[in-house]
Amino acid sequence: MSSVTLRAYAKINLSLDVVGKREDGYHLLESVFQGISLYDDVRVMREEGSGGITVRCNLPYIPTDRRNIVYKVAETFFKAARISNYQVTIELNKTIPSGAGLGGGSADGAAVFSALCRLYKASFSTEEATALLVPLGADIPFFLHSGTMLARGVGEILTPAPPLQDCCIVLAKPKAGASTKEIFCKLKEVGIPRHPDTPGVLRSLETGDLGLLARSAGNVLENATIPLCPQIGKLKGILQKCGADLALMTGSGSTVFGIFTDEKQARRAMRTLRKHTRLVYLTRPICRPMKTE
Repeated sequence: MSSVTLRAYAKINLSLDVVGKREDGYHLLESVFQGISLYDDVRVMREEGSGGITVRCNLPYIPTDRRNIVYKVAETFFKAARISNYQVTIELNKTIPSGAGLGGGSADGAAVFSALCRLYKASFSTEEATALLVPLGADIPFFLHSGTMLARGVGEILTPAPPLQDCCIVLAKPKAGASTKEIFCKLKEVGIPRHPDTPGVLRSLETGDLGLLARSAGNVLENATIPLCPQIGKLKGILQKCGADLALMTGSGSTVFGIFTDEKQARRAMRTLRKHTRLVYLTRPICRPMKTE
């Protein structure tokens, strides 16, 4: 038996806009993804035999059958690599909260794909891997790249963006949340009063101007999500009062993040947030690409 252990890093959306809708019902997005230092540990073990795929997780409420994205990724890998007899065990030691807008499941999927490429000496170009993985999760390809990326389409069309300057990123997730389906139904009801200025976000990253970032960024799903989960608005307000340069919900929630250039200020914000939720994290921007070749 041989094994590979990788860190599957989370992401935040520095900005998220809905710019249209496809004929199949999927919404077209324009978003700036940013890799962050919060991670899951993913261990993949290649074993003798033909027992298929086994998934284990440290959290009992995470499914370990075909409902888990890493199971689907492994099945897709073996089919694409034309390997019919296999036995692998995938162990997930999760720290990234689920249903949080942080991409934990997709990050785990990217890590599993990379680990399997190493264990079975298979090689896929980034383009080939993207084509295989997008049907399983539109944001999985981002985790192959990491860093800072402009995402379009349903999240799969990626363009490198200037990196976010080193800073402290405080995350806070309330216990409650809402489903993506509920959020988009609510979005249809409330509409989009203001679209983020995505070109402004990209300019702010190029110049390191966090003031411009705060003026340009936005998440159009906030107005639809906060009525369904008011705690999101409360946590965002705390980050703003504590001096965050930018406070925003990430993805479809329910995590909010605050960007701080002063670590002491960030830690003070964390102490205040912990009075309202136990899921509070201090992270930093990172770039940790996954190898598939």
